[in-house]
Amino acid sequence: MIHKTKGIVLRTVKYGETSVIATILTELFGLQSYLVNGVRTNKNRGGSKAGMFQPAAILDLVIYHQESKNLNRLKEYTWSYLYQNILSDVISNTIALFMIGIIAKMS
Repeated sequence: MIHKTKGIVLRTVKYGETSVIATILTELFGLQSYLVNGVRTNKNRGGSKAGMFQPAAILDLVIYHQESKNLNRLKEYTWSYLYQNILSDVISNTIALFMIGIIAKMS
């Protein structure tokens, strides 16, 4: 089934040449892992979309979700909230990564 939800990226792991496996805390399903194909290519006009899957990124997601599978797929993803300073400010980035680590341990 296809569902729309918001999610916070906790971590990503490279998979193959162009894909990643992202661990995302979603509103509807809690902690889930998603396979995102073609995110690490530069063929698109906007460049690589791998930056959207940095830890602490808040995304609007359209997902194919099946309860019986541990690894589902993302259909669409866009920024839900785009941070202004968190990626460039060392202190803010450290605090965000610490909070993401706590969320990942609690989930």
